[in-house]
Amino acid sequence: AGEGALLKLIEDRKKRLEKRGYFDENKKKTIPYLPKSIGVITSPTGSVLKDIIHRIRERFPITIQLWPTPVQGKDAPKKIIDAIKNFNDTSFPDPPDVIIIARGGGSIEDLMSFNDEALAITVFKSKIPIISAIGHETDITIIDYVSDLRAPTPTAAAEKCVPVKIEIQSKLLLLLNNLNFSMKQMNINYK
Repeated sequence: AGEGALLKLIEDRKKRLEKRGYFDENKKKTIPYLPKSIGVITSPTGSVLKDIIHRIRERFPITIQLWPTPVQGKDAPKKIIDAIKNFNDTSFPDPPDVIIIARGGGSIEDLMSFNDEALAITVFKSKIPIISAIGHETDITIIDYVSDLRAPTPTAAAEKCVPVKIEIQSKLLLLLNNLNFSMKQMNINYK
């Protein structure tokens, strides 16, 4: 009965927020192709943070700013809201270009913080694009609908934030070689 009541509560919130336009695709912000820094809102002690840091360092090492928060319990939504607002505050020095809100999997009760209506509204109002990375692929929370991008896992969120550096270098080298070849061809044609 408890889980059924939670699912009904979540569904009612989803309908209310959807009706107000919080899920509209045309209101979602673009995730920058190559951010200067990434803000991460998560627990500082779990494997989620380690996975995100490892994947970003592996792909394209950039600055990661951690805002440690609880990711479950009655205080979690307020702490996550505070983190989002602080990253967005104009007085915050060097704000990130994108924010990842992350947490590993869990039961519906464990993930209820991410079904909080005030948190969903704060995610929607963030001037900085937000990627939600809550749970595993099958876990879907309200902030997944409101965020600018949903990642199926925290590791996937890191992958969506940064390209692979070596691939960019290879493409640039190819472009440079093509440019050099074209310039040589032009010199031959002018002679």
